[in-house]
Amino acid sequence: MEKTFNQIVGAPVIVEGMGKVARITDILIDHKDGKVCCFFVDKGKMKVIIPMDIVFFGQAVTIHDSEDIIDAQDVIKVKDCIESDIRIHKSRVETKKGEYLGKVHNFMLDVKGFGLTKIVVYKSILGLLKSPDRIISARDIIEIKKDLIIVKNKCAKAYDDEEERVAALKPDMA
Repeated sequence: MEKTFNQIVGAPVIVEGMGKVARITDILIDHKDGKVCCFFVDKGKMKVIIPMDIVFFGQAVTIHDSEDIIDAQDVIKVKDCIESDIRIHKSRVETKKGEYLGKVHNFMLDVKGFGLTKIVVYKSILGLLKSPDRIISARDIIEIKKDLIIVKNKCAKAYDDEEERVAALKPDMA
């Protein structure tokens, strides 16, 4: 099952049998493997939940215990991801040839494997006019750098028709 960044941020975090203990405020993706490194929560500066502590991911994120909300500096992988300061959301997207495709305004995650599946990109002209969303599969991402995502050249191809665009928006059923 896929969920978008916009669906996840703001979702409540609940502890089995206790109720809501926090809210998701951001998602950090490991730029090396495209997997979720951690979910930031609103329980203080740099407090996170790591994917292995999540029991269930639905309308809310369920964890076993409030002690599953930890300091980001306590997990080496999380600390390394934070120090790299590489984000997906709002990053510039270009093809390998250097053609500008737009900026990421949303992305999709597989909530079972916690991997990046798609990025949603659009161009904005003077902040007023917006191009249609372009959905790019994570398989087409070549490299994720600070403020830049490089994708395969074939991603520059405009959608031939509305039917192809709608099909790209549907989550994978696998």
